[in-house]
Amino acid sequence: MIWIHPDPEAPSLQTWLQGIEAHLGPHRVSELVEHADTATSHDIQANWKLVVENYIDGYHLSHLHSTSLNMYDHKQQQSGFCGPHFHFYEPLAPDYAANVDKQSPLPVIDHFTPEKPLGAYVPMLFPCFGIGADESSWSIFQIIPLAVDKTRVITRTRVMPASDWSFWTQEWKSYSHYQKQTATKADKSNRDGQEDGDDPLASGDFMAEDIYVCEQQQKSLASPWYSVGAYASQQESAIREFHRQVLQAMKTATD
Repeated sequence: MIWIHPDPEAPSLQTWLQGIEAHLGPHRVSELVEHADTATSHDIQANWKLVVENYIDGYHLSHLHSTSLNMYDHKQQQSGFCGPHFHFYEPLAPDYAANVDKQSPLPVIDHFTPEKPLGAYVPMLFPCFGIGADESSWSIFQIIPLAVDKTRVITRTRVMPASDWSFWTQEWKSYSHYQKQTATKADKSNRDGQEDGDDPLASGDFMAEDIYVCEQQQKSLASPWYSVGAYASQQESAIREFHRQVLQAMKTATD
């Protein structure tokens, strides 16, 4: 990965990221290998800031992702800012933690320590570069603005180096767990009157869920009934701080 800046007098990358390292996961990225089959590219019909908002918003996790991310304890999430950069951590849910070797969809990474335990480490490096690191993978989440209402999200993932047999075995062990959670959400959707098998909110895929919500938010901006409502004081505070950082960056750029 190459980092560039249009200003020849810009601070170094090390200076720009100073302090955020303490909030990253313990993953030793150089010891992981890229898993080509997990690379994705999605064009989302929404402004890039809505995509970032969705990424850093802790409030929606236990609602929108009640099934697809139920392996994490959302009530124990910890988040904040280090300079302009957002950091986030939440531990594994107790039931999942007790069976993580069987329920993890990929071989579990062995880099975790008592100081940095198993869980999800999900920072957003300002303005729009995410890192999703958890018990079995380390991913980049690159948000690329294409238009005022269109954004491309590219993901690339690294995992533990292991044989194909290890991956197949792990997938087989976790299969029944993930089949059950996907079916549970689909059944609920059908009970609510949704018969479409392509319903993203019944897919069990957290990316599909997020894309749907971002695009619906973008559509709502054109509604004559649109208004800004109340924020959750804690779990949506990151959105307010992110926009403060954006405004500050815009002001600095025009001074």
